[in-house]
Amino acid sequence: MIRRPRRAGAIRVRRGAVLGLAALVVLAGAGTAYATVSAPGPAYRLATVTPAQVGATLNVVGTLTPAQQADVPFPVSGTVAVVEVRAGQRVTAGQVLGKLSQASLRAQLTAAQSTLAQANLQVSSDMASQDQAASGSGSGSGSKSAGGALRPLQQAVLRAQRRADQALARARVALAAAGRACSRPAPPPTSPPSSSQTPVPGASPSVAATPSPAGTPAPAGSGRPSPAPTPPSALGSCAHATRRVLAAETVVLHAQQALSRQLTALGAVLAKATGSSGTGPSGGGGGASRPVSAAQLAADQATADADAAQLTLAQQDLDNAVVRSPIDGTVVSVEVGQGAAVTAGGTAFEIAGLDSYQVQTEVPVTDLPVLKVGQRASVQADGLARPLTGSVISIGLTPDTSNSPVTYPVTIGLTGQPAGLHPNGFADVVISTGHSRGVSVPTSAVHYTKHGATVIVYAAGRARTVKVTVGTKGLVRTRITAGLTAGQRVVLAVLGQPLPSSNPNQGPGFGSAIIPAGRGVVFSQP
Repeated sequence: MIRRPRRAGAIRVRRGAVLGLAALVVLAGAGTAYATVSAPGPAYRLATVTPAQVGATLNVVGTLTPAQQADVPFPVSGTVAVVEVRAGQRVTAGQVLGKLSQASLRAQLTAAQSTLAQANLQVSSDMASQDQAASGSGSGSGSKSAGGALRPLQQAVLRAQRRADQALARARVALAAAGRACSRPAPPPTSPPSSSQTPVPGASPSVAATPSPAGTPAPAGSGRPSPAPTPPSALGSCAHATRRVLAAETVVLHAQQALSRQLTALGAVLAKATGSSGTGPSGGGGGASRPVSAAQLAADQATADADAAQLTLAQQDLDNAVVRSPIDGTVVSVEVGQGAAVTAGGTAFEIAGLDSYQVQTEVPVTDLPVLKVGQRASVQADGLARPLTGSVISIGLTPDTSNSPVTYPVTIGLTGQPAGLHPNGFADVVISTGHSRGVSVPTSAVHYTKHGATVIVYAAGRARTVKVTVGTKGLVRTRITAGLTAGQRVVLAVLGQPLPSSNPNQGPGFGSAIIPAGRGVVFSQP
């Protein structure tokens, strides 16, 4: 079973780092120009509006995990006979990891073969009973004609019953898959009434034209469903699985209707040949007066189909006594030892492909609107001198409500096969969430009110407030999409003035600068 890398429980957002937007600026000139203007009025600290590309980023901390990991179980319960690998050993896909004792599994296979032989013998006996009753109901050529007419009808009933069993088995598999895809337990399947008394857990085999004790071979198909490929989203997966269930149930209905028609046809011929109803129950042993009914023949064939499926499962269990690695990688842990009793499905070996890694992290719900699959990321892993490159490869749909604010899982895929990484190591991740071109100003020059964003433009010896439209906002630079042109100068501070506190109930302190009375401009600098 290959699983997705598990999310580390210790994924955290770095304390002291700002989780939000950072700025990456590529200026058209040599840099941001700052100037001081003092005559004849107050002294201003100015910045020049410059052409720039402003990038917004999201800073998070994540955990390194191998891109491929597999928890490998023994698919069947038993006793461990041999462990072929040790922790730290390199393995290839298909390499044997361990083996179970096969004695009990071979005994189960032998018992299943015997049960199937008995079921096939019963089907043969049923057909012989009907043949004998039809032949004994008359004499001469008429008796031979009646017996010969039964064989095609008997074979048609057996074929129809097998098709109905196979359709029902596929419907059960589809229903179980839909239950998993829709994250709720799968209810037991429903189907139209049938003469089949025993449900078949998997694909059932075909039977030879003339049943014999070995006439129903074990099916080659697996009685255990394989998980279907994961669709793009949980909702799409559930809808797809539901449609498959509906289609499978439609096939079951048609198969049951076909079986009913064949039972009616065989029953009519039996009734005509023996002078009694051929569709009702019978003694099942077969005298000329009371032959096995058509319904009983179909029920016994259904039992043979179910026994054949059980034989397939027994053969699969024996094959699964040897477990192999599903991927190339390194054995991270071995959870079993020789002589240990294991339960089917429990993890026995953990294999990780240590050649490629990804970063698992969590992003607050407030930052999801700016996050998209495919966005580039820079990853600084612990222990490495240089950052690695990567991109967002998945954004989870299931929130973690234990965090405040609520977070969603995000996976960052790393480019190439970087060396020096270790599972569960930490990494600082900078995700580029947006970029734009135009003109930009220092972020501290932009002021926000309930009426919008403004900057203070200095020109011709005077400062005036200008309303602007903000594009990408970064910690250092902010893009302006309307209201400014390259070359204009904006006010950052008024020198020589006390800075009032950010607390409106206190006097001057650090936090903002005030344009002197008469200029009519007041702005805050973050």
